[in-house]
Amino acid sequence: MKKLLLSASIILLATGAFAQNNMTGSDARFGIKAGVNLARFHASGTDGSTSFNDNAKDNVGFNVTAFADFGVGNNFFIQPGVSLQNKGSKFEETTTVGGITNTTTNKVNLMAIEVPVNAVFRIPTGDAGAVQISAGPYVGFNISGKNKFETVTNGGAATGTMSDENDLKFGSTTDKNYSSTEFGANFGLAYRTNSGFLVGANYGLGLSNLVPKDSRSGDGKLTNRVLGFSVGYSF
Repeated sequence: MKKLLLSASIILLATGAFAQNNMTGSDARFGIKAGVNLARFHASGTDGSTSFNDNAKDNVGFNVTAFADFGVGNNFFIQPGVSLQNKGSKFEETTTVGGITNTTTNKVNLMAIEVPVNAVFRIPTGDAGAVQISAGPYVGFNISGKNKFETVTNGGAATGTMSDENDLKFGSTTDKNYSSTEFGANFGLAYRTNSGFLVGANYGLGLSNLVPKDSRSGDGKLTNRVLGFSVGYSF
């Protein structure tokens, strides 16, 4: 899957590189977009990875991005940006023992500042606007977050709810929860009208390990997976 996505990025970049360079200064645009993220962690390289991924659910968050389009070829743009991304994951497990049912939920809410640089190829659709296909790398900086735990018990005198939360810590040492930096690749599809309004979807594929460096063992790896939807305007 990764090889297929990376190959698509290379093809997109090659298409733009060989396009005729006939853009004018008016093709430089600036814009902002915002929307909803469906994010989850993905584990690999350990015996428990399959079980981990099966229990992982989407953490619903948000995204806000300021970006610029710079024309470098016929219908080909480079789009750098700065983005606030709400990521994380959610886990839920239910167990029943002796007639007592416990439902435990762990929600990881992670905030990151990302700097993406995407290659954008546009396919005009007449006077209405253009379809935009994009791909490119990003580097992210984890800045804040929380772990929220909740256990709901049903049955007997133990019926009730217990909850707790703590702040996430970022760095490379064993006392940290996650790495402070991350890099990955973005893949997007959008439609922009000629009046400047746009709507689109983006998939963020994390490539670097979120496990702090000093806590890593073997081939175990934890990465981000984020599906985002957004609306915006560029001028």
